[in-house]
Amino acid sequence: MSKTIDGFSLDLPPNKAQIIGLAQLHRKQLDEAIYHNELRLGDFCLAQKKRVYDYTRELNAEQRAEFYQAYNGELERFSVDESPHHHEEENQTHVKIMYGVLAVIAIVLYFVFLAPVLH
Repeated sequence: MSKTIDGFSLDLPPNKAQIIGLAQLHRKQLDEAIYHNELRLGDFCLAQKKRVYDYTRELNAEQRAEFYQAYNGELERFSVDESPHHHEEENQTHVKIMYGVLAVIAIVLYFVFLAPVLH
């Protein structure tokens, strides 16, 4: 027996690969929804959560716990994997720009003040 959530087919009970695939789909849908002004993200996320909740009501308690462990673990992995790297790249760019600006200032100061004095 299988069920469909947001166009994604899941067995009853689902295997871990299917759960991870659903979490990845939901993350992708959320990323796309951010850029749609007509959508309210809170409502969008609640609707996703409600569809997952309705699906998990058909699982027994142990299967439900395994489902949420895999689903939430995958969503958590996304948040941990993406955030720090984004900030590292941003910080590295700022440092490189700062060194470039300091080098230009040093060159200008050399030619304006030191070059005439040394010649």
